[in-house]
Amino acid sequence: MTARRGGPAGRGREGQATLEFALVFGLFLLMLMAIMDSWFWVVETDAAVSAVEQGVGVALAANGSPLSTTSGVRAVYADVAPALRPAMPGTAVEDWYATGWRSDIPATRCPTADEVADHEGVGHVIVCATDDGAGHVIVSVSGYASSMIPPAFGPFDWRGGGLPVSEESAVASGTYAP
Repeated sequence: MTARRGGPAGRGREGQATLEFALVFGLFLLMLMAIMDSWFWVVETDAAVSAVEQGVGVALAANGSPLSTTSGVRAVYADVAPALRPAMPGTAVEDWYATGWRSDIPATRCPTADEVADHEGVGHVIVCATDDGAGHVIVSVSGYASSMIPPAFGPFDWRGGGLPVSEESAVASGTYAP
């Protein structure tokens, strides 16, 4: 006698294998997305660190140049934003001086990531440069970048699925002339 395939016993095993595959594949996709999201967060944070360093240099160079006609803090966004945009896909990189809610924050400091999210929402990063009035230039990149993982899933469930970006540097300003 030959055994028949496709009988009730065969269907049960195929159904079990399909269910197991679906469960494992779903977990695999979630883990893959979490790994990719973590990688994006590292790239975005690295870009923010580089942008802050570059912004400090721009602010100091413009403030210290006797030929400069623009304020150093206002020149930072134009120089830094083109480098930030490619590293933050799906995230709006905005100028602090162009936002309509600057009056809510003291003029001598930059907004925090939570303040940016409260006013602009997730998916917005603000480039801020200011003079604190005590001889320091402060440059900051803060906000919540867009995330690949939907809200309520994954390791980075801040502010409805956004990835926090918050980098700041302060240096003593001065006028350097030859």
